[in-house]
Amino acid sequence: MANLGKWNLSGVGLTTVLSTGLNSLTSGSMSAASSTYANQTNLDIYVDLEVNLASFSPATSPAPYVSIYILESVDGSNFPAQSAADLRLTTTQLFCSVPIGSTATTAQRVAVRNLIIPPGAVQFLLDNQTGAALAASGSTVKILPYNFNLNG
Repeated sequence: MANLGKWNLSGVGLTTVLSTGLNSLTSGSMSAASSTYANQTNLDIYVDLEVNLASFSPATSPAPYVSIYILESVDGSNFPAQSAADLRLTTTQLFCSVPIGSTATTAQRVAVRNLIIPPGAVQFLLDNQTGAALAASGSTVKILPYNFNLNG
């Protein structure tokens, strides 16, 4: 009899990976790296990612967006140390780009699904390309890790 595959939520649950580092982050700037998320322990395969931007007024042109970069410590202790400019020049560390609506003075909550996360220690960064500074508080990036269970 064939196994039945089902999604399997990680025991970690919804995890905030970026918060206060986003406070008043100016357009064209990249946040500092998040605390380390220990996926070498969790060994999750996927994450859904939620970008929640507190009320602010993004520009309308060019189209506003934020990019999320992920840095993996391949050797278990050292993370890539690329500058923001270097990260933008390559897609090797780009996790996802998230379009942001240009409706004036509203909060934005956008989810990206089924992103593959590496099986090591990782850190996240947000690159603000919205044409405006983010709100002084209340913005977050969260991940919901999960796997695929072949035992049903």
